[in-house]
Amino acid sequence: MFPKKPVKLVTCLVVALFFFILNYLLKLLPVTDDGHKYENKIDMLIFEELKHLPKYHINEHEDTKAAMFLEAVKSAENVEISKLNLKELWDEANLWPSVNQLTNITSPSIGSIMYALKHARITKADLDTRGTQLKLLLTLTGGQLCVFKPKWYEKEKVIEGPVYSGKDRYGAEIVAFYLSILLNKPLTPISVQRTISLKYDILPVATKRLLNTTFLRNNRTCIYGKCFYCRKEDPICEDEHNFLTGAVIFNVKKSFSNYRSPWQRTYKKTKRAQWESDLDYCKMVKTKLQKRRILDLIDTAIFDFLIQNGDRHHYETFEDTVVWIDNGKGLGNPFVQHLDILAPLYQCCMLRKKTWKSLQNLSGGNLTKYMRLMPDVQDVLTELHLQAIEKRLLLVFATVEYCNKKNNKVR
Repeated sequence: MFPKKPVKLVTCLVVALFFFILNYLLKLLPVTDDGHKYENKIDMLIFEELKHLPKYHINEHEDTKAAMFLEAVKSAENVEISKLNLKELWDEANLWPSVNQLTNITSPSIGSIMYALKHARITKADLDTRGTQLKLLLTLTGGQLCVFKPKWYEKEKVIEGPVYSGKDRYGAEIVAFYLSILLNKPLTPISVQRTISLKYDILPVATKRLLNTTFLRNNRTCIYGKCFYCRKEDPICEDEHNFLTGAVIFNVKKSFSNYRSPWQRTYKKTKRAQWESDLDYCKMVKTKLQKRRILDLIDTAIFDFLIQNGDRHHYETFEDTVVWIDNGKGLGNPFVQHLDILAPLYQCCMLRKKTWKSLQNLSGGNLTKYMRLMPDVQDVLTELHLQAIEKRLLLVFATVEYCNKKNNKVR
């Protein structure tokens, strides 16, 4: 048996040497001008393309559908909720989902429906036990269900760690809805900002199981809910004025199919998924999925990359089209670009012409221009995050250029 002191000393020396070597190797990793460290050779090649983007990526186009959406929203700003036929509005919105959309962004009713989601009386409040995080399932006057995701962080909060770290950011749901409009792929449910009172709006109409997870802390009403990560020690509480802000998300009355993403993460620091190390991974995916589904997943990857939602371990489809539901893990860190979210694009090197056109229409500052015009966006999106989304759009273009050189043409 070895003496304990020498063993401890040797162990400490080995650990210290390990961290010294690790730190040295990290310093040797190539770094971009803005401090981004390349994770692999593809990262390096994409950032190299970013330096030499063709001029056609800097065009200015008018987005007529976004303009129509904004006009409809503006026209509903001064509507009185009592004068709206809520049931008719809900019925119309539930007829919108089709193979191409979840939301009809050119409907004259879209503004009134968004207004109703923000102001219609809550007639029932329950827990939404789907997923891993605290959510409420609210019923509004007229019988429409919607999901309420509460505000956990201030919008300036930077989420450190892996791309899937932290709790859901309610603002990411709202920005994702707007982004789907700007991409001309309205595949997200309507999401709006709403401030409620747990004490006055929720508790009087709460179900028993919701009430069972409610308590007072410092004279403020708190809820800890029922979900995988829900704990009484970590509740959401209203503020000193009895208010709680969050995202109200339209609960579409349709059935969705659920599938495991081929690009799912392992969620383990010491274990990489096959797609993270297999450069020919897309060849395997093509043997299992049809081309249309792969193109859907590439569109989804671009959408997720722009807001940095790296947590889409599963995806939903409606009428065999991938829809963009559950986007709360976006807007975590504006200083980091997780290029691996674009793996479906740079591994498969395919892209719809329609998607390419929509992306180009957002270049030249149009993305920022229209995003700044969206309702309540100043409450959920910082200037740093907006600048980061703009930069990521250019990185998408750079990835397409990488694919062009790899395969002659991707579009």
